[in-house]
Amino acid sequence: MEQLIQNTFEAVRDGLSTIHQKRKRAQFFQKIMWLIAALFFILMLVNMALNYFPNVHNPFADLLTSSNPYASIYPIVGLVVLLYPSSYLFARAFSKFKTKEIEIIKKMVNSLFPKVEFTQGAAVPQTEIEKSKLFAWIQPNTPMYNYGQMRNSSENGVVNIADIGIIENNVSKRFMDTLMRVPFLNLFAILYQYVFKNLLSNKSADNVYYTYRGMFCWLRFKKSLQGHTVILTNNQSSKLNRFFGQSFKEEEKIELEDPRFTDEFIVYSTDQIEARYVLSAALMERIVELKNKFNQPILLSFRNREMYLAVKNENGIFSFPAGKLDDVKIIEELAHDIQTALDISTELNLK
Repeated sequence: MEQLIQNTFEAVRDGLSTIHQKRKRAQFFQKIMWLIAALFFILMLVNMALNYFPNVHNPFADLLTSSNPYASIYPIVGLVVLLYPSSYLFARAFSKFKTKEIEIIKKMVNSLFPKVEFTQGAAVPQTEIEKSKLFAWIQPNTPMYNYGQMRNSSENGVVNIADIGIIENNVSKRFMDTLMRVPFLNLFAILYQYVFKNLLSNKSADNVYYTYRGMFCWLRFKKSLQGHTVILTNNQSSKLNRFFGQSFKEEEKIELEDPRFTDEFIVYSTDQIEARYVLSAALMERIVELKNKFNQPILLSFRNREMYLAVKNENGIFSFPAGKLDDVKIIEELAHDIQTALDISTELNLK
């Protein structure tokens, strides 16, 4: 495998360098675009603030006075005129960057895993995502994206792997949406969420703020289960999202005895007896080892004869991280994550 990884890296080295340059160009125009937007919103906030201080000279007063019939149009026209050139240049640069990224990802995956089906145009596996119950706020109209999907058939069954992005209406997003509806405060929310975060970020230039981005896998196993058992990262966010989620009232928290497992995970199930049957001491140990192998937060669930696995990755598995791409480690990490997911049935000893 090491030689295959090295050969793949040599084959795509020039393409990786090109992607890095195209990303930098897209980010340059993106930052100009958002800097213009930031200055515009700051000027609007200053103008609003000066209205509360009548003794202070307001340089915008004559232009934006209510007696001026075009007062409400000037800010919009000004913003459009300023943003159009940078927006156009950013859109072109970003399109070229994504086209090259898709091309190189496909070349890498086909080289590393020639016998596995891979497509970058697959529909989002929404039914499987909803059935997994790994995401507490999923609704039929929840925005979801699929950046690539693999399907592998072997003697251990069929394993499906997708690189997905989900924008759930969870607690933090609902709080931000509430701020957006409050006059004056919504300007600060916009400045923070869509302007300053983009100005300070060196990550991908797509500006999509996911509540979940990463790998999503699903496969079938032989055990037939009547209930549904969900294994989540043991943190306050998971607990809050589960508590406020409206679709999980039938679940109860399951207390388990393995301290190494419970330090990492929290378990909910519709059937306490079945959950303890599924989560044997051996399986809990394998799940902890699997989490360490991915070195990323993981979520799992068991339902009927199906198992679902989600591995969080801010960059996704079929997109490149920010920064230079001139290290073979990029290929090693991709190969490692995909191979670990393909071996999930063996890793967890599912029968």
